[in-house]
Amino acid sequence: MLRSLKYFWRIQLAVMLGAATATAVLTGALLVGDSVRGSLRDLTLDRLGKIDYTLLSENLFREELALDLSEQVEYRAKFDTAVPALLLTGTMIQTATKSRATGVNICGVDERFAKLFGASPDSLIPRLARRTGQPFPSVIINAALQQELNAKVGDQVLLAFKSYSEIPRASLLGNKEAEDVLASLRLTVTHILPNCGLGRFGLRPQQHLPRNAFVLLPTLQRALAQEGKVNALLVAAKGAIETQNRPMTTPHLKEDAVLAHSLQANWQLADLGLRLQTHDTFFSLTSRELILKPSIVALTRTLTHDLQLAPQPILTYLANTLHAHGRMVPYSTITALPTPVPAPFGSLQLREGAAAPRLDEDGVLLNEWAAQELQATVGDTVLASYYVVGAREELATQTHPLRVRGIVQQKGLAADRTLTPPIPGVENAEDMHAWEPPFPVNLKLIRPQDEVYWDEHGATPKAFVNDSTGRRLWRSRFGEVSALRFAANDRNDLSKLQAEFEKRLLSTITPEAAGFNLQSVKAQGLQAAAGATDFGMLFIGFSIFLIASATLLLGMLFRLGVEQRAREVGTLLAMGYSLRSVRGRLFKEGMLIALLGTLLGTLGALSYAWLMMIGLRTWWVEAVGTSFLFLHVAPASLIIGALCALVIIACTIWWTVRQLGKIPATALLHGVTQRAEVAPIRYARMAAVSASALAMLLFLLALAMDSASSAGLFFGSGALLLIAGLALLSMRLRRRRTRAIITTRFAMSARNNARNPGRSMLSAALVACACFIIVAVGANRREFGREALQKNSGSGGFALMAESDAPLHQNINSASGRAALGFSEEDSVLFQGSTIYPLRLLPGEDASCLNLYQPQKPRVLGVTREQSARGGFQFQATSAAGVSNPWSLLETETEPNVIPAIGDFNSVQWILHLGLGKDLVIQNERGEDLKLRFVALLHNSIFQSEILISEENFLKHFPGQSGYSHFLIETPPDSAARLSQVLESALHRYGFDATSTLEKLASFQAVENTYLSVFQTIGGLGLLLGTLGLGLILMRNVIERRGELATLRAFGFLQTVLMKMLLQENSFLLLWGILIGSGAALLAVAPHLVRVGSFLPWFTLLLTLLLVFLTGFLASALALKAVAQAPLLAALKEE
Repeated sequence: MLRSLKYFWRIQLAVMLGAATATAVLTGALLVGDSVRGSLRDLTLDRLGKIDYTLLSENLFREELALDLSEQVEYRAKFDTAVPALLLTGTMIQTATKSRATGVNICGVDERFAKLFGASPDSLIPRLARRTGQPFPSVIINAALQQELNAKVGDQVLLAFKSYSEIPRASLLGNKEAEDVLASLRLTVTHILPNCGLGRFGLRPQQHLPRNAFVLLPTLQRALAQEGKVNALLVAAKGAIETQNRPMTTPHLKEDAVLAHSLQANWQLADLGLRLQTHDTFFSLTSRELILKPSIVALTRTLTHDLQLAPQPILTYLANTLHAHGRMVPYSTITALPTPVPAPFGSLQLREGAAAPRLDEDGVLLNEWAAQELQATVGDTVLASYYVVGAREELATQTHPLRVRGIVQQKGLAADRTLTPPIPGVENAEDMHAWEPPFPVNLKLIRPQDEVYWDEHGATPKAFVNDSTGRRLWRSRFGEVSALRFAANDRNDLSKLQAEFEKRLLSTITPEAAGFNLQSVKAQGLQAAAGATDFGMLFIGFSIFLIASATLLLGMLFRLGVEQRAREVGTLLAMGYSLRSVRGRLFKEGMLIALLGTLLGTLGALSYAWLMMIGLRTWWVEAVGTSFLFLHVAPASLIIGALCALVIIACTIWWTVRQLGKIPATALLHGVTQRAEVAPIRYARMAAVSASALAMLLFLLALAMDSASSAGLFFGSGALLLIAGLALLSMRLRRRRTRAIITTRFAMSARNNARNPGRSMLSAALVACACFIIVAVGANRREFGREALQKNSGSGGFALMAESDAPLHQNINSASGRAALGFSEEDSVLFQGSTIYPLRLLPGEDASCLNLYQPQKPRVLGVTREQSARGGFQFQATSAAGVSNPWSLLETETEPNVIPAIGDFNSVQWILHLGLGKDLVIQNERGEDLKLRFVALLHNSIFQSEILISEENFLKHFPGQSGYSHFLIETPPDSAARLSQVLESALHRYGFDATSTLEKLASFQAVENTYLSVFQTIGGLGLLLGTLGLGLILMRNVIERRGELATLRAFGFLQTVLMKMLLQENSFLLLWGILIGSGAALLAVAPHLVRVGSFLPWFTLLLTLLLVFLTGFLASALALKAVAQAPLLAALKEE
């Protein structure tokens, strides 16, 4: 065996190189997947440092909670440290140049934060200290933010961000004015961090560089007027999670449970925004939000039962006016509570001295003062007028009739001021004219007697209704109870029961129910680093032609080597060696060469993967959005790739050796290595006719359908045209020749291709299929023009889309709303003919192809009824056939905790790996699992980063998300740029950032176009490699036809003439392959190009096809040169 390998070393070396190429490409593609996953994993560990868990809260809690945790034994056994921080999002403005950066991560930190990244506190805190002569506090920014602002050390910047409000801004008592919604801080840049470690810090998995700004924690607390308060705890576990010997997808339930239990053992009611107050005969539970969360109320029901407490829910609301008998009382509080009132909670006594009766629906008890002012008696109707918060958070006035069921004395419960929660801007006012509430008041309505009542009784309720009436009239998405009162049977046990109630409440309430979000961010980040797309499989797909070409080339080379030894094989068979032993000998030789080639290719895989990673972070960076991708080598991928390649090569060698058994030994002794082919032409004719007919049928069907549904039909039509073209070529090669005389050398070349039609067809089909795929795929490249602004397009007819860091609570479409936001009258002219559709936004992870990580908590948008009714956009699929407006499906009723959702097909199918009718499970604000069921899928839309649900369902499950932060702007394209400039200028402190929808679509399409470029580049290499096989086929033809060529030389044909004839034979097959493949692809994609605005990269495609032809021609010429030197005398004697 070794002697044979040594003797035929040239051909064996070529076989080994072919095996090495196939192995290098296959294994290298797997390494690309490992490298992307490894790089994302590195980015995760870099941005988190030692942070394993985070505790984030929608409300602020005590900074000391971190110290309390660290002092607990159970906590210290599992965790190293807990670092408090204030984490906000805002806008930074360079005051000198007015350059602006939105989406800035504002981090209020202290010396403990630096330790989480292995840095010395001296590297951060001293640089944040205010230096002598420095006019403003210090801020440290990272390089990404510095480049965005073009800032330098010493520059002054303005940081604008959403201020904190304990009361929900979307409620009646929430302040929505710009001066209260926004806070700002003027700072001096003192240091710039590199984009790694501290500079890359971020809790959300993304490969894009964050824009970070670090401020001293006390500085940021003072700016929010919340000294000693934070909204985040960053927790480091003992023993880094990435080094623990367990799968990344394994939930850290034990650590989660310990951390949650430690929180329950250490937090206080103040951390949860709750207060307990002791009264004479009862104690009460209230909230800083002025309304108790439904989850808290539900939990207290269990506690009151266990502790045998009597509960009394209370809801107090403000009526603008009370009317009766033409008389009016302004601004009165009304309390809803269960009636009759049990004794421990006080009493409501009628003027006659009897206890107040049980109130029916819409029944009301007036106190003596109100009854006197209204001159109302029992049985009269009182009209209560009050504000309600509308769907757009606007205030609307409603009036409801109430029937007087009694008049109560102003003592006991009727004189209890604590029934009314402290109303901002009202509770500390000396008189009613000094009110500055967050809602509009008409001070002209206030009379002297109202001022007297205020002086004596303050905000004490003037009327009482039953609890069901109060819930029906004044419940909101935030709750329906403003206070809970608890009484005990034995008054002496009240203090003990209150302490036990507090203890049990703190130990029972879950972090989610309390508004905390506990996340194992490192484990989740490492799990997300697996990626939404398997780049290993993706690059195997990109390299499939290169792998196939290398494998076919290897097979041809091995076949050529075997054919060179045809007489040796024939001699062995004639001497009595069995066919099995001869095959085994050749197979073992081939496998030895294949094994050496595989080992060499495994080393080559490192170079191939390294080159691909360079390409991804440079030439193809638009596909991945980061330059922080580097080679990572996983031994498992090297082994799997090498074994898979070896199996493919072994099958190729086995197939080649097997063909020898079909040739008689006598033929092999004469050097014949090919069986005579006899194939009926009718099969090719049937294939050509049927494929052409089906192609025409699919083509006509595709023309009748929309572009979203017709793409597959167009591609199928092209594939059938390709089959038809190859069948026609087969007919040409197999048809009988009736003309005996050949008059031209070209005709002789064409006739010679029919000598072995199977081999000729293989050559042409390889080139045709490769050209078809490369051209057809290239047609999917798209650019967006004005046609993409149509209502039924991916933009939905919107010229602009925008997002703000701080939510807007005013109606930007109204003149009053724009005035409140700071727009000038001149700006209002631009809004004529334009409509802005606001959407609610739940922050989360980008669910589009722009995010390499696997999104676990995608962004969610709440779609208003106005936008749903408007319609628009193009849909890929809907769950209800024939529905005129698919947006209406968002309003359909479903089972509990399942809500309809709409997503973009590309994101749902390829990033989330779901589909129509499938469920995406997320958590709502209460920590409950919520299923988003896809009822429709958009086609190439601007919503590829988000999931859309109805505004009603959004508010139901995410009540804490107030205001609107996402906007769709319908405006004439010619005025879009000017309107964008005005919006960003007027709303710059809100971090309002408007983007052209065409640019948004182009950013998504750039990823796809880049992937197509990668495929064309690697596929082009495969096509070039495949054309080298044409040279091998020519070499085989020349070897087989040595006698024929020698005879022609003897008849006087010049050698150069024969060489040209042979070159023409190969060129004939090469041109046929290119024309059939490219022609079928162009015919198939022509309507698609015209319909959806795609474009072909003509220069690149023509250059690739030209290189294919030149490579094939050059390979053929080199093959001819190699065999032209062989002596033909011996062949002539044999002939």
